[in-house]
Amino acid sequence: MRTPLRSKADHQLKIDAMLDGRLAQYDGRPIRQFMSATGMTPVDAYPVTDGQVFVFRIASVYMTLPATNVTPAVTRTAQCELLVRTTNETWASGADAWIIRGTQQRRLQ
Repeated sequence: MRTPLRSKADHQLKIDAMLDGRLAQYDGRPIRQFMSATGMTPVDAYPVTDGQVFVFRIASVYMTLPATNVTPAVTRTAQCELLVRTTNETWASGADAWIIRGTQQRRLQ
C-alpha cells in the first residue's frame, strides 16, 4: 500500500516531467518565441560564461485548508522562478538573438 507522502512525491514527479517536456519544445528557439507563446516577460537577467540566463517569476499560488472544529484555517503560498539559459552566437541584440539552450525551475517558497 502506498503512503500519502510517497503518492504526493510521485504526483510531483509526474508534474515536473510534464512541465519539462512542454518547456523542451522551446530549446533551440529564440527567447522571443517563448515570451510570445507564454505571455511572460523576464523580471531579471544575468550573464553566464556562455550566454545569459533570463529569470521569469511565476505568480504566487495560495492554498487554504479550511478550519475544522479543532484547527484554524491554514493558508500556504507557493511561488517559483523559471530560469531560461540562452546563448547568442550572432552577437546581435534583441530577443531574436538569444537562443534557448535549457530551462530550470526553482521553488522560492
